[in-house]
Amino acid sequence: MQHVMKTMSALILSLLLLGGPAAAAGPDDPEAIRSAPPDDTPYAREAVPEEAGPLGRGAALSGAIPPQFRDVRIVDTVVNNTDVTLLFTDLFNDGETSIAINPHNPKEIVISAFSGLVGGNAPLWHSLDGGFTWTKEPSVPPAPGIPQIFGCGGPCDQTYDYGREGRLSGAILSSETNVYSGTTTDPADPTDWLWFAPGNVTQRTNQVGQNAADQPWLLVNRDPINPDQDNIYVAYDDFSGAPDMRVAVAQGTDPPVFILDQRTGFSTAFINPGHRLADDQRRGIMYSLFQRRIAPGADGSQNINYMLNRSIDGGRSWSLNGSATGIIVANADSTQPQPKFCTVNALLGGVLHAAVDQESGDLFYVYGHRDPVTGNNRLALRRIVDDGSGGVLVGAEHFVTGQVQAAIPSVAVAKNGTVGIFYYTCDGFSLSGFPVFTAHFTLTTDLGATFTDLGLLTFLSSAQDNGDPRQRVLGDYMQTKVLDNTFYGSFTGNGLGFGRPFANHDPIFFRTSVGEGK
Repeated sequence: MQHVMKTMSALILSLLLLGGPAAAAGPDDPEAIRSAPPDDTPYAREAVPEEAGPLGRGAALSGAIPPQFRDVRIVDTVVNNTDVTLLFTDLFNDGETSIAINPHNPKEIVISAFSGLVGGNAPLWHSLDGGFTWTKEPSVPPAPGIPQIFGCGGPCDQTYDYGREGRLSGAILSSETNVYSGTTTDPADPTDWLWFAPGNVTQRTNQVGQNAADQPWLLVNRDPINPDQDNIYVAYDDFSGAPDMRVAVAQGTDPPVFILDQRTGFSTAFINPGHRLADDQRRGIMYSLFQRRIAPGADGSQNINYMLNRSIDGGRSWSLNGSATGIIVANADSTQPQPKFCTVNALLGGVLHAAVDQESGDLFYVYGHRDPVTGNNRLALRRIVDDGSGGVLVGAEHFVTGQVQAAIPSVAVAKNGTVGIFYYTCDGFSLSGFPVFTAHFTLTTDLGATFTDLGLLTFLSSAQDNGDPRQRVLGDYMQTKVLDNTFYGSFTGNGLGFGRPFANHDPIFFRTSVGEGK
């Protein structure tokens, strides 16, 4: 049986390699800064000689694990799967992962990625044993009356998050540049998915913005006035504006009915806004963060204001320090979207993320900061705290990384105050000319003064530069979340390090604990 599977995978791979790269968007294309459509090219190739050693088998957690990291687990969702045939046959892009953990049952975890369609439904990677074993569940059906919802060979972009009562919510960008959101209590059952669809046509999440052509970012948070109610917040970019940043809110309904859609700020051209959300679950406060390009930066980079806004009333209004369009947290140069990160991943999703310490209410904001001397695109961290009079104070800058090329950060904060940050570094090129990536997870227990780093996976890209300025072998974002004192994350990495018979990017799951708890 295994011989048959290997023969089948070799045939599929050979047919795949005959295809050419996706059509490129030219540098003068006005759509160039949008992250949609995604790069869903099924990059796959035979292993090269370097992958017979440390860059292939055994590449995961190949270094020493610092004692601060407890119960470290890293799993390829394709390899550790209930369907053993996926090891040889799954050739999807699997880029741009999001993750959701059921707070009532942390053994139930969902990951999404650009994983194609199965029987007309979008698949979710689903685990019921804490991430040891996964099933590719074709469980997200098309939204009623919206044939374009899977117009990118699946969702164009998607993010998911759990609320109370084991309810999973998801926001999906369609090829018609609208966002649609639904909920389920069973990620393995497509018939359990609920959409608000009066007249059998699903309601748009973007009630105001008419050109929501970018990555929706969904988080579930308790209502600040009624703590027994969950609200679903979806951030999106409206390109019919500056572009404008907007956040739509569904208040305590199942399926979600979006009745609020407020502007939280505005961006400019030249770069993608990279709109994100962060939630203060203790107080029901929501934060909107995004990028605003100010001027050209050094050596072809862009000078960026990293912005932040806040809602304390359930998304009805947004204001921070007296500004309805947000405050500047930091200003720095950043090389985006061109040239491509490590020559194969255009940074069309921004270089920023933020998370709230659920005990103190402090917000930690990670962003890209290009070193003016070395030209390295490092990552920096700032802590934002309440000023005691209804506003916030922005703390000092701390560098997360040394003199490396880093991108695609995601941050979360554990109950004990430990800040965890996921990111990639570009480590050069192999002898065969393939980019070398390392996926990192780093911890700070002293508010950014020092960091302890763990290399999760060092791997070769499954593709080289294909000449397309929108090429993204990894995607625009990855996600890290936390329950109690355990971090959970997902990212895109090469499956060769886990036993794949060829080089192909898969959704990789990791978790680590930093203290007592779940």
